[in-house]
Amino acid sequence: MRCGGSQKRWIAEANGSGVAWLDYDNDGLPDLLIVNGGSMPQLREIVSGKRPEAARGSVYLFHNLGNGRFEDVTEKAGLSDPYWGTGVNVADFDNDGFADILITNIGVDLLYRNNGNGTFSEIGSQSGLSQKTEWHTGSAFGDFDNDGNLDLFITGYVDLHGMSFAEPAPVCDYFGQHTFCGPIGLPGMKSRLYRNLGNRKFEDVTQSSGIASAPPSHGFTSVTGDFNNDGKLDILVANDSDPNLLFLNKGNFTFQQSALDQGLAYNADGRVQSNMGIAVGEFGSSGRLDVITTTFNKDYFPLFRQNKTGTFEEIAAAAGIATVTSPFLGWSCGLADFSNSGSRDFWSANGHVYPTDKDYFEPITIFRSIRDHATLLYTFPDVPNNSYRGGATADIDNDGRVDLLVTPISGNALLLKNETETVGGWIGLRLRGTRSNRDAIGAKVVLEACGQKQFEEVRSGGSYLSHNDSRIHFGLGSCSGVDRLTVLWPSGAVQVLASVSLNRYTVLEEPIGP
Repeated sequence: MRCGGSQKRWIAEANGSGVAWLDYDNDGLPDLLIVNGGSMPQLREIVSGKRPEAARGSVYLFHNLGNGRFEDVTEKAGLSDPYWGTGVNVADFDNDGFADILITNIGVDLLYRNNGNGTFSEIGSQSGLSQKTEWHTGSAFGDFDNDGNLDLFITGYVDLHGMSFAEPAPVCDYFGQHTFCGPIGLPGMKSRLYRNLGNRKFEDVTQSSGIASAPPSHGFTSVTGDFNNDGKLDILVANDSDPNLLFLNKGNFTFQQSALDQGLAYNADGRVQSNMGIAVGEFGSSGRLDVITTTFNKDYFPLFRQNKTGTFEEIAAAAGIATVTSPFLGWSCGLADFSNSGSRDFWSANGHVYPTDKDYFEPITIFRSIRDHATLLYTFPDVPNNSYRGGATADIDNDGRVDLLVTPISGNALLLKNETETVGGWIGLRLRGTRSNRDAIGAKVVLEACGQKQFEEVRSGGSYLSHNDSRIHFGLGSCSGVDRLTVLWPSGAVQVLASVSLNRYTVLEEPIGP
């Protein structure tokens, strides 16, 4: 990985970039894509409006060969990035059966269409994506009007036209340390929303949709979800030193910014935090989406639990995670049932932003399920501390144990193979829409087994500028069977199954009829 120089004299050098798991060749095994930053001379060219030559290592695509082996197929696939890479997302935006790739940049965002033969073609300009030089970070695909086509939300971070990358670098103070400046004091940016018109064309609807009504902010990660349980897909944005944003879908392709009203703008103290990553999921057995974000160290990771009314309450202190997370500066994060116990654990990849700080190198952490009280569970004693950034989960060998990949700000990515002695069986699902978008983003799944319920949703975005394996995974604990599985598809179709195969991944196709 590379992200500017080792001294981190500008904020762009400190933020790192994302990773994605995708099955680009439909062989049933998750492949890996890693996005890289660049050098400061390259960044200055980009900001001046030039398009530099893509440097080797700007992006990597690794084909999963099975048996824990990967092959670098980047050049063969036709992937490159002349800009400063920040985030990555994956979706079959044209419903042709093949996963496409979006790379967000400091520069111009790139949309790579999967040609279906192991190669990709960049079509961002011809598809209607902005060609302006801007600083974009996270992204989220979602069918916000339920027409079967995936629309696209892209998060903005800093207005490049309101800052300078010229020498000498500006110097700010952090507890007596001389550091880079920002994001406080730097102009924020507005995010963009694109409507999918079909035929691989997008229309910028940022103004007409109401997205532009939100104030400029320093946005990092965005994620989709039905955050008020009204059946429409919404967008949540984790902001760095600004109140978080929640765009509630009001229908007719309009949105209302409602983070304050819904309880997601601030932590329990009413304070703004430096939010980087987002994990979304069911932390108890409520059947509703809860949220946790990673933040700066000497703070804590806030946990937002959704009430029956659809609003959120920040309960990190009561849940026991405020104290145990405060030492860490967290970035990528997520929820996964690593031991197939029937409840999910929370993981985070951590690392400071200032190389002079004694805590610059931090561990990868896993916290015990937040269903009860969270306690620090594991910090991988055999894995060196580092300043980690991007990360995502996938079951790379389809053995039912979820694996984890994280990337440091500098150096090689780490693939942590899950060899846990699991306590139970599992169920894996790959949802495939027919009337709905083919990726089934927005679908809700309820698993009933041995008197317990588990809830999950197919979503886009989350972690930190990264993309997890899109398949749904449920651990079963001591339960040896399934009572019922219910899928609410984005189209409104409801599918109920009395039985599901255990200990394997099943492709579940949306019923064509009513």
